[in-house]
Order: sequence, then C-alpha cells, then structure tokens
Amino acid sequence: MVKLKDLPIIDRKIIRAWCVYDWANSGFATSGIAAIFPVYFVFLFKDAIGEEASFWGITFTGSSMWSLAIAGSTAIVALSSPVLGIITDRVAIKKTLLWVYTIAGSLFTGLAFFSAYTSHPWAWLLGTFILGNIGFAGSLVFYNSFLPHITPRELLDDVSSRGFAYGYVGGGLLLLIHLALNLITEGTSISDLVTRGSIASIGLWWFAWALWTFKVLPEPPLHNAIEGLGPAKAGSLAIKELGRTFRQITKFKVILIYLGAYLLFNDGIQTVLGIAGAFAADTIGIPLAFNMGTILIIQFVAAPGSMMFSWIAGSINTKEALRISLAGWSLIVLLGVAIVPLIPTRHSEFDYRISYQTDSAKYVVDGAPELGTSSIDVLWNQEAGLVKVEQSLTASDVKKLIASVHLSENSRYSISIEDGPLGGSNAVGPLHNSTLGSGPVDWWPEAIRELLWRPLDIAAGYQWLILGLFVGLVMGGSQALSRSLFAQITPETRSGEFFSFFGFMSRASSVFGPMIYVFVTGMFDTRMAVTSILLIIVAGTVALHWVNVSEGSRVAAAEDNRRRKEFA
Repeated sequence: MVKLKDLPIIDRKIIRAWCVYDWANSGFATSGIAAIFPVYFVFLFKDAIGEEASFWGITFTGSSMWSLAIAGSTAIVALSSPVLGIITDRVAIKKTLLWVYTIAGSLFTGLAFFSAYTSHPWAWLLGTFILGNIGFAGSLVFYNSFLPHITPRELLDDVSSRGFAYGYVGGGLLLLIHLALNLITEGTSISDLVTRGSIASIGLWWFAWALWTFKVLPEPPLHNAIEGLGPAKAGSLAIKELGRTFRQITKFKVILIYLGAYLLFNDGIQTVLGIAGAFAADTIGIPLAFNMGTILIIQFVAAPGSMMFSWIAGSINTKEALRISLAGWSLIVLLGVAIVPLIPTRHSEFDYRISYQTDSAKYVVDGAPELGTSSIDVLWNQEAGLVKVEQSLTASDVKKLIASVHLSENSRYSISIEDGPLGGSNAVGPLHNSTLGSGPVDWWPEAIRELLWRPLDIAAGYQWLILGLFVGLVMGGSQALSRSLFAQITPETRSGEFFSFFGFMSRASSVFGPMIYVFVTGMFDTRMAVTSILLIIVAGTVALHWVNVSEGSRVAAAEDNRRRKEFA
C-alpha cells in the first residue's frame, strides 16, 4: 500500500503547500465565524436594537439575523461556482480564482475593524462579514478541486484529513492569541479595540500564509484546454457544458445520490457550526472569552480527531467511517439543545449580589452586571429591563431593585440579598438565560438539567465545553471524509466541474440550513430551530446507505480513460 512518505519530494512539498492553505484560511472559520464575529455582532445588534426586531412581519434575533447573513453570502457562491468550475476545466485559472477569492476575503475581513467608526456598527460588521464570507466560501470551492490532482486515489483519505488537521492547528493557534488578548483586556477601555483588531488580524493571517501555497502549488494540468477564451465565450461554454452534464446525469448517478445526501448532512453540520457562537451568546448567555476558549479546545481536539477517522476509514472504509462521524454529530446536536444555565440558588450565582452592612445599616452591592469602576446612579427602568445601582442602598432601594428585576417583562437579570432584614430574598427576571419558556422542545433541556446538570452542578459554560470536546472528535472526520469520498467517485479530468457541484451543494447547504433556522426561530424559538437541524443531519446519514462507492469509482475511472483518449 502506498504511503505519503513514499511519494517523491516535490509531490510531498505540493501536498504540504496545499495543506498550508487550510492553515491560512481556517482562522476565518475559527476566530471569525465560530468565535468572535457572531458574538460581537450579537452584542452590537442588542446594543443598537434590543433583544429582537420585526421586519416584514418576521421576528429577528441577533442569531437569526446572523444566520440570514450566512445564507445570503453563501448563496452567491453556490450559484456562481458551477459556472466557474466548468470554465476552470477548460482554462487554467483554478489558481487565479483561488487568488481572487483569497484577496477579497482577507481584505473585507480586515475592513471589519472600522465598524466602530460608522453610524451603524452592527450593519457595517454584518456587511464586511458577508463579503468576507463570499471570499472564504468561494476559495474553498477551488481549493478542494486541487485534491484529486495532488495525490493518488489511495491516499485521498490521508491527504484530505491531513489538510483539515493543518487547518485545525493553524486556526487554533490564531484563536489562542486572540483568546489571550481578549482575556487580558476584558473589562478595560480597550477591549472593543482588541476585539476589532482580532478580527482584522484574521484577514492578515489568511493572506500571509496563503502566499506559501501560491508559491508552491502548481496549476493542475488540463486535458481539453481552450486557448483565448473570452468572458462571453466562457459563459456560453459553461452553460453548454452544464446542459451536457445534466443530460448525462444518470451516467453519474452515484455522484448524484451522494450530493443529495451531502446536501442534507452538510446542511445540518454547517448550520450548527455557523450559528453556534450566536446561539451560545443569544440563548445560553455564554461570554465571548468562554466561547473562544471552548472553540480553541475544539480545534486542538479536531486535529487528532481527523487523523483518527482517517485510520478508521483505512480499517473499514470511507463511507462507514463517515456514517460513524455523522451519528456522533446527531448526538451532539441533541445534547446542544439540552444545554441550559442552572437556575441560580447560591448567592454567588446571581447577577446582582447585595449584602447587609451592620455598621451603616445599609446594603452594599458586591456585584452587578452594570457596575463599572465608578459609582453610578440608581436607575429603575422596567420598560428596558435595565437596572443600574449605586454601591450603597437603603432597604427601600433594595425592595425597589428586587421588584424591578422580578416584575419587568424585559428583565434578563437575577438578584440575591444576603443578611439583614431582607436576607434570603431573591428574584430571577423572565428573560434570564436560565428561564425556559413554553417552546415545543423546552421539556428536553428542563429534563436534562434536573437529571444531569443540576445533580452534577455543571454550569452552562462547562456544559458548552463538554459539547465542544465531542464536536472536536467528530468534526474533522465528517469534513475530511466527505471530501475524500467525493474525490473517490469523481473523474479527475472533470475535477473543476464536479468539485464546483460539490461546492454548490456545500454552499447551498449553508443557505437552506440557516434559512430554516431563521424561519423556525420566528415561528417557535431557537431551541426548536436547532432541533430542526438535527432532523436534517439524520436524513443525510440515512441517505448515505444508497451511495455505492465502488460503482462510483469504476464510472469515474472509465470517464477519465474516455476523455484522455478523446483529447489525446
């Protein structure tokens, strides 16, 4: 059996350069999409608009608005990639298009830094993310199409997994830097500047490391190249070739079945990864630093996880190993729906913590979410659910504060009084993160909280951490094996065309899933929306049963032989 170390030195250098691009752009996926962008956006959205807003009769939260942005940006890539993919099989521009998407993506990511200097920071951040995500998603289409050209078929699982492992480590290192900076500056006057600087550095990291890839990675050879193909002729050719492909689709029925299954399970996975950070901030109340730390752990667990699934695929086969990883994803999403903050019981667990001072016969605020380093006035605002307090309060003030926290329909805070005449009094606002409503699946997190989280005293942040560990184990396997499995059943001579369809399904899945999330959130709530995503992953896993990999590989090899003879 051929091993990677048996390949010529030049081939190993090309594979390494290809893997380095995953190292380069994974910062956008980790620090960007998963960690900083969504949490910072939710913060800006709530600061400017509030908990939710209604447009055209649809209720949007910060996370559902974020999901809509993912859907819109990836839709552009999904619709354009099949046309561009066909052109790249006739004109040697795969590497050029990879350049274009990389420059655009890294540039607009850097421009997100200037959101604070605009009249609507949340809108600027959303706009730069949409354009940056177009660059990110578009680059992946052509990056993936290089895979069958740089390695023998028997090493596809290994090289694909290796690429993802590079990405997890590279993205993890950048996230580690961002996490350290945000922890050091958290609560200071420069914390916002550091957050925006972290986002800008993602673009710089992406572009700088990509230079290695572009220096070493060669343009794949073409077997049916067309010289002097202008834009008009290129568009006409792409439409003609697309029509021919659709007419021949029954010839590649294994690819068709696989793409249908991939659309479903990747839809679920990408939606979960895309909205996880916003869901954590919006529904569960996970702080930015804790969310970044969890994603950091995911990255370093995912690297060995991807290689572990490569070994599993070698021991059984690629399809069965992929199904195991998807079963793991189903369990993870089910657990994710059940993550819920514990109802505060100990004094230290409440947002507002007030204790009685015997000497002054007054109450002193030990902790409050609205307190800074200086004393501020008492503010009772039941409409906004906002409560600010001074350091020293009378018993009358404390009663008003308890009433404000408890009675305001928009209050998301909790309060506890220690000692004194009001000792033992506490209240939890109706919008507090630990408060579950009457949603269709709210019984599930309530049951798990009572059966598991509360007896073990596991707070929401650590629940999120446990979930992240499981995500790390299966994430690499599902991504790497789904790519290598497609490469096994794809004709090498039509890699640009078929990987553009793979990219189309990948991007389309990033459109439909988020749109489903937006719709179900508007109809029910975010937990029900995540449950709907679980059903999609399960459907895709079941559909894999009808993918005949050996037949697909046979048809791909036959098509390569035919085209090489035709264009010899």
